Amino acid sequence: MFFAAISDKDDRLKVERLYYMYRKQMYNEAFSILQDKHLAEDVISESFIRIINNLHKIDENDCPRTRNFLVIICRNVAKDIYRKRHTESIIGITDDTESELTSDNNPSDIVIGKESAKRLAECISQLDPKYRDIFILRRAYNMSREDIAKTVGISEEAVKKRLQRAKAMILKEYSKEQIK
Repeated sequence: MFFAAISDKDDRLKVERLYYMYRKQMYNEAFSILQDKHLAEDVISESFIRIINNLHKIDENDCPRTRNFLVIICRNVAKDIYRKRHTESIIGITDDTESELTSDNNPSDIVIGKESAKRLAECISQLDPKYRDIFILRRAYNMSREDIAKTVGISEEAVKKRLQRAKAMILKEYSKEQIK
């Protein structure tokens, strides 16, 4: 595990004690945000990497201040993962559409989905027209890069670059508005 990466024996023991004392609380916190066992475990690993980098800030193993520090790190990592996965799936970067189509949507999921779509549309509308047009032609009209290049009068490589930049700008803007 990540304990082996710590060269100082005292620090390694400190991290091991923290791990065994707080892993369940951290797992519960991550699972409450992500609703996924595997992602919650990933959050714990990523959290401990951050904890190791900030080990000098932890004085005592068993105290409320330490527990709060670890849970806050865990919560932030879980939110980062949630935001990244949620944003990417909305924009269509990941191929999780099959699982989304087969899942049972409850009313709160539908409302959240509509709010997310509205925020996403606002992010797209704020793009520079040269990026927005390319993005809309690709996503809304499902045009190939070749067809977009012919329609707009630019090279396929330029279409590819503009799509990448549009996605990056949308992700950046959308992430600002997500979980704060």
